[in-house]
Amino acid sequence: MSAYGLGPLPGTSVAEAADVILSETGDLPHLPDLRARGLGSDPIGRTACLLEAVTVDRGPRSWIMTDRPQLLTRRTWDRLHRDLDELEEAWGTTVPELKIQVTGPWTLAAGIELGNGHRVITDRGALRDLTDALIEGVNQHVRHLATRFRSKITVQLDEPALPEITRGLAGATDFNPVRPVNPKDLAERLAHVVDGLGAEDVLLNQTGYPPLWEVARDCGVGTVLVGLDQVQGTEQYDGLGHTVSAGTRIGLGVTGPGDTVDALLEHPRERAVAVARFWERLGLDPQWLTERVDVHPRAGITEGTLVEAAGAYRMAVAVEQMLRTDAGDL
Repeated sequence: MSAYGLGPLPGTSVAEAADVILSETGDLPHLPDLRARGLGSDPIGRTACLLEAVTVDRGPRSWIMTDRPQLLTRRTWDRLHRDLDELEEAWGTTVPELKIQVTGPWTLAAGIELGNGHRVITDRGALRDLTDALIEGVNQHVRHLATRFRSKITVQLDEPALPEITRGLAGATDFNPVRPVNPKDLAERLAHVVDGLGAEDVLLNQTGYPPLWEVARDCGVGTVLVGLDQVQGTEQYDGLGHTVSAGTRIGLGVTGPGDTVDALLEHPRERAVAVARFWERLGLDPQWLTERVDVHPRAGITEGTLVEAAGAYRMAVAVEQMLRTDAGDL
């Protein structure tokens, strides 16, 4: 069992975020994701700058594929390198384990358009090229970070658009809607990415919506991250139970802005008890709670301040420590 952050943090200062991450995270610090810095720091833009042999630019409606790097792409590259320089100054050159966050292939393909205005997700060949470019680009990024920080790198695939993709998306016109994609196809492409990544471990982030458990089980990731508040009802309980029974780790989002660790540790104990009772309701092996579960903040942590985010991180670590040492007595 361990505790860590999802990646996104409030604010625009890399140095301040780096301090929070290193001081308040558990054993798995992560690269800061500062979306408040605007265009190019959004999930699509941050990942697009890593793509190998595929370039994108900002169009009138969304990101679009282009033939050559544009000014915005170069600025995003430069920002990434400056961020890494700041992190090295704050953290030094030895970070034993480090997590990076990238947008997964499906959300990426739904958020980028072709030159004709259609989403990449509608073109099988373009989808394949984008997926392969993602694999190669992330692998280069992983190799660079592993050398720079002497780290074992974990990759987190963020897929916030999966529910919309399963329902179908708006097309270039009202007469060309994007057809729904079934969970089997979602899992198959994600598995291709997972197999191609040379990272220490790969996580799938499904926080912020009711998890798609079939995708989580079949895509080959080591851990699926979910919000505890989104796992409600018999279908979700069964899905989580089948997934953890199959050997996939579960990251539970249980903290958020406004959480504080009090002197008597009553607040984290309340949260730890809630997690333990939840696990008991599922009827799963109690030992799995410490062997196959991690703790992290819920989605939406950027809605608060950096100080509040630090409190959520601190709470996650406190809850994880209680579950790991006292789960049987909660």
